[in-house]
Amino acid sequence: MAEYQFPDDLSAAERQVWDAYRHGVRCVLGGAASGPSSHRGPVPDDDEGADWGPERTVRAEVLARLLVGGPEPAPGRTAALDLAGARVVGDLNLRGARVEAYVELRGCRFEGRVLLNDAVTGTFRLIGCTTVAVRARRVRVDGELSVTMCRVERGIVLSDAAIETDLTLNGSRVAPSADGQAIAADGMVVNRDLSANGPFRSIGVVNLRSARVGGRVTFYRARLDALPGMDARGFRHLALDAAGLVVEQTLHLSDSPAGSGSFRFSDARFGDALVISYAAILREPDEELLMWRVTARTLCLDMAPGSRGRVILRGARLETLTDTPDTWPTGPDRVTIGGMTYAALRSERPLDLRQRLVWLADATPDYEPQPYEQLAAAYRASGQDEEARTVLLAKQRRNRETLRLPGRIWGHVQDATIGYGYRPTRALAWLAALIAAGTAAFAVDSPTPVKADEAPHWNPFFYTVDLLLPVVTFGQEAAWNPGGWAQWVAYTLVMLGWILAGAAAAGATRVINRA
Repeated sequence: MAEYQFPDDLSAAERQVWDAYRHGVRCVLGGAASGPSSHRGPVPDDDEGADWGPERTVRAEVLARLLVGGPEPAPGRTAALDLAGARVVGDLNLRGARVEAYVELRGCRFEGRVLLNDAVTGTFRLIGCTTVAVRARRVRVDGELSVTMCRVERGIVLSDAAIETDLTLNGSRVAPSADGQAIAADGMVVNRDLSANGPFRSIGVVNLRSARVGGRVTFYRARLDALPGMDARGFRHLALDAAGLVVEQTLHLSDSPAGSGSFRFSDARFGDALVISYAAILREPDEELLMWRVTARTLCLDMAPGSRGRVILRGARLETLTDTPDTWPTGPDRVTIGGMTYAALRSERPLDLRQRLVWLADATPDYEPQPYEQLAAAYRASGQDEEARTVLLAKQRRNRETLRLPGRIWGHVQDATIGYGYRPTRALAWLAALIAAGTAAFAVDSPTPVKADEAPHWNPFFYTVDLLLPVVTFGQEAAWNPGGWAQWVAYTLVMLGWILAGAAAAGATRVINRA
Protein backbone atom coordinates (compact mmCIF):
# COMPACT_ATOMS: atom_id res chain seq x y z
CA MET A 1 0.00 0.00 0.00
CA ALA A 2 1.36 3.43 -0.98
CA GLU A 3 2.47 5.76 1.79
CA TYR A 4 0.01 8.55 2.54
CA GLN A 5 1.07 11.89 1.04
CA PHE A 6 0.63 14.88 3.36
CA PRO A 7 0.06 18.36 1.91
CA ASP A 8 3.41 20.02 1.26
CA ASP A 9 2.72 23.14 3.39
CA LEU A 10 2.32 21.33 6.73
CA SER A 11 4.80 21.64 9.57
CA ALA A 12 5.90 18.60 11.54
CA ALA A 13 3.37 19.36 14.30
CA GLU A 14 0.60 19.86 11.75
CA ARG A 15 1.44 16.53 10.13
CA GLN A 16 0.98 14.86 13.51
CA VAL A 17 -2.45 16.46 13.83
CA TRP A 18 -3.36 15.56 10.24
CA ASP A 19 -2.39 11.94 10.69
CA ALA A 20 -4.20 11.63 14.04
CA TYR A 21 -7.32 13.10 12.41
CA ARG A 22 -7.29 10.47 9.66
CA HIS A 23 -7.00 7.68 12.24
CA GLY A 24 -9.50 9.22 14.71
CA VAL A 25 -7.04 9.16 17.62
CA ARG A 26 -5.88 11.77 20.10
CA CYS A 27 -2.88 13.87 19.16
CA VAL A 28 -0.91 15.19 22.14
CA LEU A 29 1.69 17.76 21.11
CA GLY A 30 4.74 18.28 23.26
CA GLY A 31 4.80 14.71 24.52
CA ALA A 32 2.43 12.74 26.72
CA ALA A 33 4.14 13.93 29.91
CA SER A 34 3.77 17.63 29.20
CA GLY A 35 0.56 17.59 27.19
CA PRO A 36 -2.68 17.80 29.18
CA SER A 37 -4.19 14.62 27.79
CA SER A 38 -6.60 14.56 30.72
CA HIS A 39 -7.39 18.10 31.88
CA ARG A 40 -9.04 18.07 35.29
CA GLY A 41 -7.02 20.84 36.93
CA PRO A 42 -7.70 24.54 37.36
CA VAL A 43 -8.43 26.96 34.56
CA PRO A 44 -5.22 27.71 32.61
CA ASP A 45 -3.35 30.93 33.35
CA ASP A 46 -3.53 33.82 30.89
CA ASP A 47 -0.01 33.19 29.63
CA GLU A 48 -0.12 29.38 29.65
CA GLY A 49 1.11 28.14 26.28
CA ALA A 50 2.35 31.52 25.12
CA ASP A 51 5.94 30.24 25.01
CA TRP A 52 5.19 26.95 23.24
CA GLY A 53 7.44 26.53 20.26
CA PRO A 54 7.02 25.14 16.72
CA GLU A 55 6.70 21.58 17.99
CA ARG A 56 3.36 22.55 19.56
CA THR A 57 2.20 25.24 17.15
CA VAL A 58 -0.61 24.62 14.65
CA ARG A 59 -2.18 27.10 12.27
CA ALA A 60 -5.94 27.53 12.78
CA GLU A 61 -6.45 27.39 9.01
CA VAL A 62 -5.00 23.86 8.97
CA LEU A 63 -7.55 22.75 11.55
CA ALA A 64 -10.30 24.36 9.47
CA ARG A 65 -9.05 22.51 6.36
CA LEU A 66 -9.20 19.24 8.27
CA LEU A 67 -12.74 19.85 9.42
CA VAL A 68 -14.10 21.22 6.15
CA GLY A 69 -13.20 19.05 3.17
CA GLY A 70 -10.36 17.30 4.99
CA PRO A 71 -8.75 13.98 4.02
CA GLU A 72 -10.59 10.69 3.91
CA PRO A 73 -10.17 8.65 7.10
CA ALA A 74 -7.75 5.73 7.13
CA PRO A 75 -9.39 2.41 6.25
CA GLY A 76 -11.56 1.17 9.09
CA ARG A 77 -11.29 4.45 11.00
CA THR A 78 -13.58 7.40 11.69
CA ALA A 79 -12.05 10.83 11.33
CA ALA A 80 -11.95 12.99 14.48
CA LEU A 81 -10.08 16.07 15.60
CA ASP A 82 -8.92 15.15 19.11
CA LEU A 83 -6.05 17.51 19.88
CA ALA A 84 -4.28 18.28 23.15
CA GLY A 85 -1.52 20.70 24.11
CA ALA A 86 -1.46 22.80 20.93
CA ARG A 87 -0.82 26.49 20.40
CA VAL A 88 -3.30 27.45 17.69
CA VAL A 89 -2.35 30.55 15.68
CA GLY A 90 -5.05 32.65 14.05
CA ASP A 91 -8.83 32.46 14.15
CA LEU A 92 -10.36 29.00 13.88
CA ASN A 93 -12.89 30.11 11.28
CA LEU A 94 -15.71 27.62 10.69
CA ARG A 95 -18.43 30.15 9.96
CA GLY A 96 -21.20 28.61 7.91
CA ALA A 97 -19.32 25.32 7.66
CA ARG A 98 -20.70 21.80 8.00
CA VAL A 99 -18.43 19.81 10.29
CA GLU A 100 -19.11 16.08 10.34
CA ALA A 101 -16.17 14.97 12.51
CA TYR A 102 -16.08 14.77 16.29
CA VAL A 103 -14.08 17.71 17.71
CA GLU A 104 -12.29 17.82 21.06
CA LEU A 105 -9.59 20.41 21.74
CA ARG A 106 -8.03 19.91 25.14
CA GLY A 107 -5.50 22.09 26.93
CA CYS A 108 -4.91 24.21 23.82
CA ARG A 109 -4.02 27.86 23.58
CA PHE A 110 -5.88 29.79 20.88
CA GLU A 111 -4.17 33.02 19.91
CA GLY A 112 -7.33 34.04 18.05
CA ARG A 113 -11.05 33.31 18.21
CA VAL A 114 -13.16 30.20 17.69
CA LEU A 115 -15.74 31.19 15.06
CA LEU A 116 -18.77 28.93 14.61
CA ASN A 117 -21.43 31.38 13.47
CA ASP A 118 -24.07 29.63 11.31
CA ALA A 119 -22.07 26.38 11.36
CA VAL A 120 -23.52 22.88 11.64
CA THR A 121 -21.40 20.54 13.75
CA GLY A 122 -21.50 17.35 15.74
CA THR A 123 -20.18 17.27 19.31
CA PHE A 124 -17.70 20.13 19.79
CA ARG A 125 -15.63 20.31 22.97
CA LEU A 126 -13.14 22.85 24.28
CA ILE A 127 -11.64 21.59 27.55
CA GLY A 128 -9.01 23.43 29.58
CA CYS A 129 -8.30 25.85 26.74
CA THR A 130 -7.49 29.53 26.55
CA THR A 131 -9.09 31.54 23.77
CA VAL A 132 -9.78 35.14 22.88
CA ALA A 133 -13.49 34.55 22.22
CA VAL A 134 -16.05 32.00 21.11
CA ARG A 135 -18.52 33.21 18.50
CA ALA A 136 -21.26 30.69 17.74
CA ARG A 137 -24.31 32.72 16.78
CA ARG A 138 -26.99 30.52 15.15
CA VAL A 139 -24.74 27.45 15.35
CA ARG A 140 -26.46 24.06 15.20
CA VAL A 141 -24.75 21.36 17.25
CA ASP A 142 -25.98 17.82 16.68
CA GLY A 143 -24.51 16.66 19.99
CA GLU A 144 -22.87 18.38 22.96
CA LEU A 145 -21.25 21.79 22.99
CA SER A 146 -18.69 22.09 25.80
CA VAL A 147 -16.52 25.00 26.89
CA THR A 148 -15.24 23.46 30.11
CA MET A 149 -12.45 24.68 32.43
CA CYS A 150 -11.57 27.27 29.79
CA ARG A 151 -10.43 30.86 30.00
CA VAL A 152 -12.28 33.09 27.53
CA GLU A 153 -11.05 36.66 27.31
CA ARG A 154 -13.86 38.35 25.35
CA GLY A 155 -17.04 36.42 25.90
CA ILE A 156 -19.01 33.55 24.42
CA VAL A 157 -21.79 34.26 21.92
CA LEU A 158 -24.49 31.61 21.47
CA SER A 159 -27.42 33.75 20.40
CA ASP A 160 -30.10 31.69 18.62
CA ALA A 161 -27.91 28.58 18.81
CA ALA A 162 -29.56 25.13 18.68
CA ILE A 163 -27.87 22.36 20.69
CA GLU A 164 -29.18 18.83 20.37
CA THR A 165 -28.00 17.55 23.77
CA ASP A 166 -26.08 19.48 26.46
CA LEU A 167 -24.36 22.83 26.82
CA THR A 168 -21.54 22.48 29.36
CA LEU A 169 -19.65 25.48 30.73
CA ASN A 170 -18.43 23.97 34.00
CA GLY A 171 -15.41 25.59 35.60
CA SER A 172 -14.77 28.17 32.90
CA ARG A 173 -13.72 31.78 33.48
CA VAL A 174 -15.41 34.12 31.04
CA ALA A 175 -14.65 37.83 30.74
CA PRO A 176 -16.99 40.19 28.87
CA SER A 177 -17.02 41.16 25.24
CA ALA A 178 -17.21 44.80 24.22
CA ASP A 179 -20.98 44.91 24.83
CA GLY A 180 -20.57 43.83 28.46
CA GLN A 181 -21.88 40.30 27.98
CA ALA A 182 -19.85 37.38 29.25
CA ILE A 183 -22.25 34.90 27.65
CA ALA A 184 -24.77 36.03 25.05
CA ALA A 185 -27.20 33.13 24.66
CA ASP A 186 -30.47 34.93 24.04
CA GLY A 187 -32.88 32.83 21.98
CA MET A 188 -30.74 29.71 22.39
CA VAL A 189 -32.36 26.26 22.45
CA VAL A 190 -30.74 23.40 24.41
CA ASN A 191 -32.64 20.14 24.20
CA ARG A 192 -31.18 18.66 27.36
CA ASP A 193 -29.16 20.30 30.17
CA LEU A 194 -27.24 23.53 30.57
CA SER A 195 -24.58 23.41 33.30
CA ALA A 196 -22.25 26.18 34.43
CA ASN A 197 -21.03 24.77 37.72
CA GLY A 198 -18.21 26.00 39.91
CA PRO A 199 -15.58 27.06 39.74
CA PHE A 200 -17.43 28.66 36.79
CA ARG A 201 -17.07 32.42 36.93
CA SER A 202 -18.39 35.12 34.67
CA ILE A 203 -17.73 38.84 34.68
CA GLY A 204 -20.43 40.66 32.76
CA VAL A 205 -23.95 39.59 31.87
CA VAL A 206 -24.87 35.94 31.43
CA ASN A 207 -27.68 36.54 28.95
CA LEU A 208 -30.28 33.76 28.68
CA ARG A 209 -33.16 35.93 27.55
CA SER A 210 -35.90 33.93 25.82
CA ALA A 211 -33.70 30.82 25.78
CA ARG A 212 -35.30 27.38 26.09
CA VAL A 213 -33.77 24.40 27.92
CA GLY A 214 -35.40 20.98 27.71
CA GLY A 215 -33.81 19.64 30.91
CA ARG A 216 -32.13 21.37 33.86
CA VAL A 217 -30.05 24.51 34.27
CA THR A 218 -27.41 24.34 37.01
CA PHE A 219 -25.16 26.99 38.50
CA TYR A 220 -23.81 24.95 41.43
CA ARG A 221 -21.09 26.86 43.33
CA ALA A 222 -20.86 29.31 40.45
CA ARG A 223 -19.89 32.95 40.77
CA LEU A 224 -21.62 35.47 38.53
CA ASP A 225 -20.37 39.02 38.78
CA ALA A 226 -21.84 41.99 37.00
CA LEU A 227 -19.72 44.77 35.62
CA PRO A 228 -19.08 47.36 38.34
CA GLY A 229 -21.16 50.49 38.49
CA MET A 230 -24.48 51.38 36.86
CA ASP A 231 -25.92 50.95 33.40
CA ALA A 232 -27.12 53.82 31.19
CA ARG A 233 -30.49 53.90 33.00
CA GLY A 234 -28.87 54.25 36.39
CA PHE A 235 -29.54 50.67 37.54
CA ARG A 236 -27.02 48.17 38.87
CA HIS A 237 -25.64 46.02 36.05
CA LEU A 238 -27.08 42.54 35.62
CA ALA A 239 -25.10 39.43 36.50
CA LEU A 240 -27.75 37.09 35.06
CA ASP A 241 -30.49 38.06 32.64
CA ALA A 242 -32.94 35.17 32.31
CA ALA A 243 -36.03 37.16 31.37
CA GLY A 244 -38.41 34.97 29.37
CA LEU A 245 -36.27 31.86 29.93
CA VAL A 246 -38.15 28.55 29.66
CA VAL A 247 -36.74 25.58 31.59
CA GLU A 248 -38.68 22.35 31.33
CA GLN A 249 -37.31 21.04 34.63
CA THR A 250 -35.40 22.97 37.36
CA LEU A 251 -32.95 25.85 37.47
CA HIS A 252 -30.47 25.57 40.35
CA LEU A 253 -28.57 28.60 41.56
CA SER A 254 -27.49 26.42 44.44
CA ASP A 255 -24.78 25.02 46.69
CA SER A 256 -23.45 28.39 47.90
CA PRO A 257 -23.35 30.36 44.64
CA ALA A 258 -22.23 33.96 44.83
CA GLY A 259 -22.35 37.06 42.72
CA SER A 260 -22.59 40.80 42.48
CA GLY A 261 -25.10 42.84 40.55
CA SER A 262 -28.73 42.07 39.84
CA PHE A 263 -30.40 38.81 38.75
CA ARG A 264 -33.44 38.93 36.47
CA PHE A 265 -35.93 36.08 35.93
CA SER A 266 -38.91 38.17 34.85
CA ASP A 267 -41.51 36.23 32.81
CA ALA A 268 -39.42 33.05 33.09
CA ARG A 269 -41.18 29.68 33.27
CA PHE A 270 -39.97 26.56 35.07
CA GLY A 271 -41.66 23.20 34.61
CA ASP A 272 -40.52 22.11 38.04
CA ALA A 273 -38.65 24.56 40.26
CA LEU A 274 -36.48 27.63 40.54
CA VAL A 275 -34.06 26.91 43.39
CA ILE A 276 -31.84 29.67 44.79
CA SER A 277 -30.11 27.94 47.69
CA TYR A 278 -27.85 29.61 50.25
CA ALA A 279 -26.94 32.22 47.67
CA ALA A 280 -24.54 35.01 48.62
CA ILE A 281 -26.14 37.60 46.36
CA LEU A 282 -27.89 40.96 46.83
CA ARG A 283 -25.11 42.20 49.07
CA GLU A 284 -25.65 45.85 48.08
CA PRO A 285 -28.86 47.87 48.57
CA ASP A 286 -29.23 48.68 44.86
CA GLU A 287 -28.94 45.06 43.69
CA GLU A 288 -32.17 43.28 42.76
CA LEU A 289 -33.55 39.79 42.33
CA LEU A 290 -36.26 40.43 39.74
CA MET A 291 -38.92 37.73 39.34
CA TRP A 292 -41.85 39.60 37.81
CA ARG A 293 -44.54 37.15 36.66
CA VAL A 294 -42.26 34.12 37.06
CA THR A 295 -44.08 30.76 36.84
CA ALA A 296 -42.91 27.62 38.67
CA ARG A 297 -44.24 24.67 40.58
CA THR A 298 -41.80 25.49 43.37
CA LEU A 299 -39.81 28.60 44.16
CA CYS A 300 -37.14 27.93 46.79
CA LEU A 301 -35.41 31.01 48.16
CA ASP A 302 -32.75 30.23 50.74
CA MET A 303 -30.48 33.23 50.91
CA ALA A 304 -27.23 33.45 52.82
CA PRO A 305 -27.45 35.90 55.74
CA GLY A 306 -26.75 39.52 54.89
CA SER A 307 -29.00 40.19 51.89
CA ARG A 308 -29.42 43.94 51.50
CA GLY A 309 -30.89 44.26 48.02
CA ARG A 310 -34.46 43.98 46.76
CA VAL A 311 -36.55 40.88 45.98
CA ILE A 312 -39.35 41.53 43.49
CA LEU A 313 -41.99 38.83 43.00
CA ARG A 314 -44.91 40.87 41.72
CA GLY A 315 -47.31 38.72 39.71
CA ALA A 316 -45.40 35.46 40.29
CA ARG A 317 -47.49 32.28 39.95
CA LEU A 318 -46.28 29.43 42.15
CA GLU A 319 -47.63 26.21 43.58
CA THR A 320 -45.22 26.19 46.53
CA LEU A 321 -43.09 28.98 47.99
CA THR A 322 -40.20 27.79 50.17
CA ASP A 323 -38.18 30.37 52.07
CA THR A 324 -36.17 31.01 55.25
CA PRO A 325 -35.92 33.89 57.72
CA ASP A 326 -32.80 35.10 55.86
CA THR A 327 -34.53 35.14 52.48
CA TRP A 328 -36.19 38.49 52.78
CA PRO A 329 -34.20 41.72 53.12
CA THR A 330 -35.63 43.76 55.98
CA GLY A 331 -37.06 47.23 55.73
CA PRO A 332 -39.75 48.95 53.65
CA ASP A 333 -39.54 48.59 49.88
CA ARG A 334 -37.01 45.74 50.09
CA VAL A 335 -39.59 43.12 49.02
CA THR A 336 -42.41 43.38 46.48
CA ILE A 337 -44.97 40.56 46.32
CA GLY A 338 -48.19 42.19 45.07
CA GLY A 339 -50.14 39.81 42.84
CA MET A 340 -48.00 36.80 43.75
CA THR A 341 -50.03 33.60 44.16
CA TYR A 342 -49.06 30.31 45.79
CA ALA A 343 -50.99 27.31 47.03
CA ALA A 344 -48.62 26.24 49.79
CA LEU A 345 -46.00 27.87 51.96
CA ARG A 346 -42.95 26.02 53.27
CA SER A 347 -39.93 27.16 55.27
CA GLU A 348 -36.54 25.48 55.49
CA ARG A 349 -36.20 27.05 58.93
CA PRO A 350 -39.23 28.07 61.02
CA LEU A 351 -40.79 31.40 60.09
CA ASP A 352 -43.38 32.28 62.74
CA LEU A 353 -46.52 34.28 62.15
CA ARG A 354 -45.03 37.45 63.60
CA GLN A 355 -42.18 37.29 61.08
CA ARG A 356 -44.67 36.66 58.28
CA LEU A 357 -46.62 39.78 59.22
CA VAL A 358 -43.42 41.85 59.27
CA TRP A 359 -42.64 40.41 55.83
CA LEU A 360 -46.06 41.51 54.54
CA ALA A 361 -45.73 44.97 56.06
CA ASP A 362 -42.29 45.45 54.47
CA ALA A 363 -43.56 44.12 51.14
CA THR A 364 -46.55 46.52 51.06
CA PRO A 365 -45.36 49.98 52.15
CA ASP A 366 -48.43 51.14 50.21
CA TYR A 367 -51.28 48.96 51.44
CA GLU A 368 -52.35 46.13 49.12
CA PRO A 369 -55.00 43.62 50.23
CA GLN A 370 -54.00 40.74 47.93
CA PRO A 371 -50.75 39.69 49.69
CA TYR A 372 -52.64 39.39 52.99
CA GLU A 373 -55.48 37.43 51.43
CA GLN A 374 -52.99 35.12 49.71
CA LEU A 375 -51.09 34.39 52.92
CA ALA A 376 -54.35 33.75 54.78
CA ALA A 377 -55.47 31.36 52.03
CA ALA A 378 -52.18 29.46 52.32
CA TYR A 379 -52.57 29.14 56.09
CA ARG A 380 -56.16 28.04 55.70
CA ALA A 381 -55.21 25.44 53.08
CA SER A 382 -52.74 23.94 55.56
CA GLY A 383 -55.38 23.79 58.31
CA GLN A 384 -54.04 26.77 60.31
CA ASP A 385 -57.31 28.67 60.65
CA GLU A 386 -56.23 30.75 63.65
CA GLU A 387 -53.17 32.01 61.76
CA ALA A 388 -55.37 32.80 58.75
CA ARG A 389 -57.71 34.90 60.91
CA THR A 390 -54.75 36.75 62.43
CA VAL A 391 -53.47 37.64 58.95
CA LEU A 392 -56.89 38.94 57.89
CA LEU A 393 -57.11 40.98 61.09
CA ALA A 394 -53.70 42.50 60.25
CA LYS A 395 -55.05 43.27 56.78
CA GLN A 396 -57.99 45.23 58.24
CA ARG A 397 -55.65 47.16 60.51
CA ARG A 398 -53.45 48.09 57.53
CA ASN A 399 -56.54 49.10 55.56
CA ARG A 400 -57.67 51.30 58.44
CA GLU A 401 -54.57 53.47 57.96
CA THR A 402 -55.79 54.43 54.47
CA LEU A 403 -59.24 55.67 55.63
CA ARG A 404 -60.46 59.12 56.54
CA LEU A 405 -60.87 60.03 60.20
CA PRO A 406 -64.48 58.74 60.66
CA GLY A 407 -63.52 55.44 59.01
CA ARG A 408 -60.46 55.12 61.22
CA ILE A 409 -62.51 55.75 64.34
CA TRP A 410 -65.11 53.17 63.32
CA GLY A 411 -62.29 50.80 62.49
CA HIS A 412 -60.82 51.17 65.97
CA VAL A 413 -64.25 50.45 67.44
CA GLN A 414 -64.62 47.26 65.38
CA ASP A 415 -61.08 46.22 66.28
CA ALA A 416 -61.56 46.78 70.00
CA THR A 417 -64.98 45.13 70.18
CA ILE A 418 -64.80 42.10 67.86
CA GLY A 419 -61.41 42.20 66.11
CA TYR A 420 -63.16 43.03 62.82
CA GLY A 421 -65.15 39.82 63.14
CA TYR A 422 -62.07 37.61 63.47
CA ARG A 423 -62.14 37.78 67.30
CA PRO A 424 -65.87 37.24 68.08
CA THR A 425 -65.24 36.29 71.72
CA ARG A 426 -64.30 39.90 72.38
CA ALA A 427 -67.96 40.86 71.86
CA LEU A 428 -69.00 38.36 74.53
CA ALA A 429 -66.37 39.72 76.91
CA TRP A 430 -67.57 43.31 76.32
CA LEU A 431 -71.19 42.24 76.73
CA ALA A 432 -70.47 40.42 80.00
CA ALA A 433 -68.51 43.37 81.37
CA LEU A 434 -71.24 45.89 80.49
CA ILE A 435 -73.98 43.68 81.92
CA ALA A 436 -72.03 43.32 85.15
CA ALA A 437 -71.42 47.08 85.38
CA GLY A 438 -75.04 47.94 84.62
CA THR A 439 -76.42 45.37 87.03
CA ALA A 440 -74.22 46.75 89.81
CA ALA A 441 -75.18 50.35 89.03
CA PHE A 442 -78.91 49.74 88.93
CA ALA A 443 -78.80 47.59 92.04
CA VAL A 444 -77.58 50.68 93.91
CA ASP A 445 -80.11 53.12 92.41
CA SER A 446 -83.39 51.48 91.35
CA PRO A 447 -85.49 53.48 88.84
CA THR A 448 -89.13 54.41 89.45
CA PRO A 449 -91.86 52.52 87.58
CA VAL A 450 -93.56 54.21 84.66
CA LYS A 451 -96.91 52.74 85.84
CA ALA A 452 -96.75 51.52 89.40
CA ASP A 453 -99.69 49.14 89.12
CA GLU A 454 -98.41 47.56 85.85
CA ALA A 455 -94.66 47.39 86.43
CA PRO A 456 -93.06 43.93 86.48
CA HIS A 457 -90.87 42.88 89.36
CA TRP A 458 -87.68 44.96 89.31
CA ASN A 459 -84.63 43.04 88.07
CA PRO A 460 -81.42 45.06 87.49
CA PHE A 461 -79.83 42.24 85.46
CA PHE A 462 -82.62 41.91 82.90
CA TYR A 463 -83.08 45.69 82.82
CA THR A 464 -79.41 46.04 81.82
CA VAL A 465 -79.80 43.31 79.19
CA ASP A 466 -82.84 45.11 77.77
CA LEU A 467 -80.81 48.32 77.46
CA LEU A 468 -77.81 46.65 75.80
CA LEU A 469 -79.57 44.38 73.31
CA PRO A 470 -81.49 46.42 70.71
CA VAL A 471 -83.68 43.55 69.55
CA VAL A 472 -84.20 41.32 72.58
CA THR A 473 -86.63 42.60 75.25
CA PHE A 474 -87.66 41.27 78.65
CA GLY A 475 -90.18 44.09 79.29
CA GLN A 476 -87.96 45.85 81.81
CA GLU A 477 -86.75 48.86 79.80
CA ALA A 478 -90.23 50.23 78.98
CA ALA A 479 -91.54 49.69 82.52
CA TRP A 480 -88.93 51.58 84.52
CA ASN A 481 -87.80 55.21 84.38
CA PRO A 482 -84.31 55.85 85.80
CA GLY A 483 -83.40 59.29 87.12
CA GLY A 484 -80.31 61.25 88.06
CA TRP A 485 -76.96 59.63 87.36
CA ALA A 486 -78.67 56.26 86.68
CA GLN A 487 -80.37 57.86 83.68
CA TRP A 488 -76.96 58.66 82.16
CA VAL A 489 -75.83 55.11 82.82
CA ALA A 490 -78.92 53.87 80.96
CA TYR A 491 -78.27 56.16 77.97
CA THR A 492 -74.65 55.06 77.86
CA LEU A 493 -75.59 51.39 77.89
CA VAL A 494 -78.10 51.90 75.05
CA MET A 495 -75.43 53.61 72.87
CA LEU A 496 -72.82 51.00 73.68
CA GLY A 497 -75.32 48.28 72.85
CA TRP A 498 -75.99 49.74 69.41
CA ILE A 499 -72.25 50.21 68.78
CA LEU A 500 -71.57 46.64 69.84
CA ALA A 501 -74.40 45.33 67.66
CA GLY A 502 -73.24 47.38 64.65
CA ALA A 503 -69.67 46.22 65.00
CA ALA A 504 -70.83 42.62 65.33
CA ALA A 505 -73.04 42.93 62.25
CA ALA A 506 -70.22 44.49 60.19
CA GLY A 507 -67.80 41.82 61.30
CA ALA A 508 -70.24 39.01 60.61
CA THR A 509 -70.96 40.39 57.13
CA ARG A 510 -67.24 40.61 56.40
CA VAL A 511 -66.57 37.04 57.51
CA ILE A 512 -69.60 35.68 55.61
CA ASN A 513 -68.51 37.50 52.45
CA ARG A 514 -65.00 36.08 52.83
CA ALA A 515 -66.44 32.58 53.18
